[in-house]
Amino acid sequence: MRRSRTSVTLGIAAGVLAAIPATAAAAQVDQTSDRAALTAYHSYLERVSSRIPVVRKAESEYVSSISQGCAGALVPLKNVSTGSVNQTALFDFGEELGGSAFVVAYSTPRGEFARMAGQLGRLRWSSPRIAKTIKRYVTAQERLFAVAPGDVCTDAQALVASRAQTVPPGAAQWFTKFSGAAVAQQSAAAAFAKVLDEFQTPADKSLVASDSALLRSLNGKLKGVATSGATHIVHALGL
Repeated sequence: MRRSRTSVTLGIAAGVLAAIPATAAAAQVDQTSDRAALTAYHSYLERVSSRIPVVRKAESEYVSSISQGCAGALVPLKNVSTGSVNQTALFDFGEELGGSAFVVAYSTPRGEFARMAGQLGRLRWSSPRIAKTIKRYVTAQERLFAVAPGDVCTDAQALVASRAQTVPPGAAQWFTKFSGAAVAQQSAAAAFAKVLDEFQTPADKSLVASDSALLRSLNGKLKGVATSGATHIVHALGL
């Protein structure tokens, strides 16, 4: 039976109208979850900030463990002429020292992240793409947290044994693992931030500004702890 143009038009119109509530509902779901994610992130940053003394203590204990295990291990290198030293070997070993101090500082409050991750995992989103992005961020962050500090004492001894001519194998292997996890985390965190930006509303403006300020402050504090830790490790090794 031939349908009239009017009936076809009405059918299309009905389809369009039916889609509008679904789209609005999806937007509401995403905006509500976005607000909840921003709030969870804010609480996470506040909790980590309050644990900076614990982070400093963990860093101090890590430095002490190196001092007890191989204090002055690099002293023999003072007798090696600067011109004969492989600068790449020293640089790569230094990367291991700095990276190890970093993971100690940044992974100490991993319990706080686990709490936020649980909150993010319970949020509802309109698209599997969004949920996948959130999960990718959580997974990447947990993998970075799982990277243990390098075996600094063993690698320091290997550096001395080669008279700073070759990169300690352990240092090279450790930094490859660490840098891979760090790059993956940065990419996943950027995608996570993009999702949060996508569904923010004007009402979220003050919360976003507060989160940004907290993040800047926290990053500065953690960087300070890690930098101080790396410096103390160098001194403990005798340089």
